[in-house]
Amino acid sequence: MAVYNVAFVFALCCVVTQAQGQTFSQTMVVYNVAFVFALCCVVTQAQRPFYAGMRPIGFPVSKTNVFSNRFGEDAGLPIEAKGDGNLIQRLNSLPADRQPFWYLNWRHYDALRKNPQTYPTRPNVFANSK
Repeated sequence: MAVYNVAFVFALCCVVTQAQGQTFSQTMVVYNVAFVFALCCVVTQAQRPFYAGMRPIGFPVSKTNVFSNRFGEDAGLPIEAKGDGNLIQRLNSLPADRQPFWYLNWRHYDALRKNPQTYPTRPNVFANSK
């Protein structure tokens, strides 16, 4: 692909210089500029093949799940419960030592999400200098 770009640029330069009747030194200046331009085209085209697409490697296109929150309500249930509110009520009625680990873990992480730990920021000596 890049070779065709270089050939096209040189052919265009030949047509332009012959049509204008320029001297040899002017023609060489045009060729030098065309060569640098073609070289830049080759270098940029060589970075990634045209058939590989424009997305970075390792980041697949993922669609958002439109069915996860269709009605605008947050269920607040763990994934393992699969939307079963009765299961959560039964697990709440069990003593803490009988509740499954995934449920205890979900409650702990849910409490951390609701109250995240914050850190104070230090003042910037460059922003407020007078």
